[in-house]
Amino acid sequence: MNRLTSFTDSRLAYVAESRHTVRQSARWFSPTVLEIPVLFDDDDARETGANLCDRLLAQLGPRYAVHPLPWKLTVTRFPQLAEIVAREAMRSPFLLVTINGANAVTPEVETFIRRCADALHGGGGALVVQLHGIAKAQKESCPVYQCLSRIAEEAKIPIFSKVVDLNHQSRGAGRASPNRSGSPFVAIPPQTPPKDS
Repeated sequence: MNRLTSFTDSRLAYVAESRHTVRQSARWFSPTVLEIPVLFDDDDARETGANLCDRLLAQLGPRYAVHPLPWKLTVTRFPQLAEIVAREAMRSPFLLVTINGANAVTPEVETFIRRCADALHGGGGALVVQLHGIAKAQKESCPVYQCLSRIAEEAKIPIFSKVVDLNHQSRGAGRASPNRSGSPFVAIPPQTPPKDS
């Protein structure tokens, strides 16, 4: 298994693109849509996940549209909604989890992410983790990271992870509903080659 402990935007773009074949007949008028389930623990973390989807789109270019599918981690309390997220994960190139690394993963959330990881394995996807609330040097010893790494290893899926600072994220987009929300990011041809952030 190609297990990675860090990621760049270009590396994620490669993972996403390798799972989808662009429809040649609709190259310019109907972009290939990538739907990315995003699990988050607070609204600032949701914005961080949306920003990653936006940067991923910049890497992929105009042949794609990236549509984040945000779900608060409390979705684990509702079996029918949890089933929807697991199905979305099966169709997605990756599941994005944006979570506070200083907190422990509850058994309920761990069981749910294991279920999603099994779905990702069936669809050839990966687990992408953004940790906030900790320093970069703490990532390897962080209980959340260790838990999610173990889940990915047991499910035999790649894991990509990064420590992010929520204070540096843009907050101009306003707050979204804690339930399902989000709108598609439609590609615009970049003027200059995108750079990894």
